[in-house]
Amino acid sequence: MRYPAGLMDLTSLFVMSLISLLVITDPFGMVAVFLSLTEGDDPKWKHKQALRCGIKVFFMLTIFFAGGVWILKIFGFSVEAVDIGGGLVIGVMGWQFMHPKDKRKVTPAEHAEGKAKKDVSFIPLTMPIIAGPGAISVVLSFASKIEKEKGGWEEWLTIGLVILCISILTWLCFRFSEYLLRLMGHGGLNSLTRIMGFILICIATQMIISGIGGAIDKHAAKEHAKSATVSMGLIAPDPAMRAHVREL
Repeated sequence: MRYPAGLMDLTSLFVMSLISLLVITDPFGMVAVFLSLTEGDDPKWKHKQALRCGIKVFFMLTIFFAGGVWILKIFGFSVEAVDIGGGLVIGVMGWQFMHPKDKRKVTPAEHAEGKAKKDVSFIPLTMPIIAGPGAISVVLSFASKIEKEKGGWEEWLTIGLVILCISILTWLCFRFSEYLLRLMGHGGLNSLTRIMGFILICIATQMIISGIGGAIDKHAAKEHAKSATVSMGLIAPDPAMRAHVREL
């Protein structure tokens, strides 16, 4: 069975974007953190916290994705800058994922604040644990690339579905967190986190390479256009030279 080329492109976009965002949010690896923050709570309240977190993750990432183009324009950031900056952030997170003892997606102060609060679904679960700087960098990169390549509503909708899938998966992981911990154990979750950390470093490296390559190509294109303009004699002469010509 053959599929239209456009459908295959959207399928590829969906799969690659889902993998990238899944690795950076790492809801499986954050199961232990969720259980720690909700330790001693009523099971029904834990389930409500999981649902609220999933909903808030969806809205947080959707806001930055939908408003990404305007955010970049306001601050004057280029697509290349987002790739390089986002790649650096994701690379650091990947390194921390591969070294769980040094990983600090949630600081001791944030953990203490979360334990003291009744509702931990937004801080620290949504921010900074799931929809933190790394995830925001990724959705900003999605938005900037779609805008740069003049993508249609299909591309925007595809990424929206990716964000929805991540939000649902976050809810499911936290909803069944105790079962997942019994099934995989702390060792299994840590191993999964290390694997995701390596994938994150690969994604970060590719983003940085893409950003640097794009910046070099853009600079080369500007220089080429400038040289072509000079060779065609389309650059206006210097004002002082025009005055000198008039005097002659």
